[in-house]
Amino acid sequence: MPHKVLPPFSKKDFNLIQRLVKSKVGILIRPRKQNILGVKLASRLRQLGLTSYLAYYRYLLKPEGIKELRHLVNTVTIDTTEFFRGEQQFKFLREHILPELIQQKNKKKRIRIWSSGCSTGQEPYSIAMLANEMAGIDMSWDIKILATDINTDSLKIACLGRYSKKQVKDIPSKYLKKYFRKELVGEKEIFQIKEVLKKKIIFRRLNLLMSINRIKGPVDMIFCRNVMIYFDNRTRKMISDQFYRLLEPKGYLCLGLSESLIGIDNRFKPVESAIYCKN
Repeated sequence: MPHKVLPPFSKKDFNLIQRLVKSKVGILIRPRKQNILGVKLASRLRQLGLTSYLAYYRYLLKPEGIKELRHLVNTVTIDTTEFFRGEQQFKFLREHILPELIQQKNKKKRIRIWSSGCSTGQEPYSIAMLANEMAGIDMSWDIKILATDINTDSLKIACLGRYSKKQVKDIPSKYLKKYFRKELVGEKEIFQIKEVLKKKIIFRRLNLLMSINRIKGPVDMIFCRNVMIYFDNRTRKMISDQFYRLLEPKGYLCLGLSESLIGIDNRFKPVESAIYCKN
């Protein structure tokens, strides 16, 4: 039986979905995303047997729509990520921040880093590799990386820690040999993160707007790269307030290269490209 033709995804439909997502998780779907969202939702409506976007909106409001809301959030928060993405920032982490933390924490030997918006895991695994390779770090150190994201599909991939040959192309060969196990699946090479790295990372689903108060501080550094783009300025300020609360004195906050705290929060001092220090 042919699918019933859906009505166009109107501005009114978009506004309803936009307001709902904003109220539930704080994410602002930009108007320029209307067309692509309409295409994605059309496919989803057919899967659910719904005949209009209004029917889909009403379904989201029902108690049984909670699971579907997660699916919708997954749809609008897809982000591309890579190992060691933002070379200049990782260089600053390796040459300045981690050596400073090792010196400061030499007695307690405890470092806590939060990768907020960890996507499919490349960021926290990259941080863990760098930390593990630092001079002065040995088995006596307690280093933990909390890795959170609102996208459940991305978190599943992150927890598995399995990546294609293309995905690991930017990893230094010595790290690839040390921290990955190569497997052959059919004709494809798959690279599996080894347990020595996995055990340093705790993955958790987290809604930055609604659940950030569940995070127990203090932490030494927060990565929140390419996450603020999903929020309006009011929400960004609320999140930066929580980051400030959670960070150790002189702790670091790392944003995406296109992001800034200008006009949001003046309590952080810029020290490198989109890297700030808590004043």
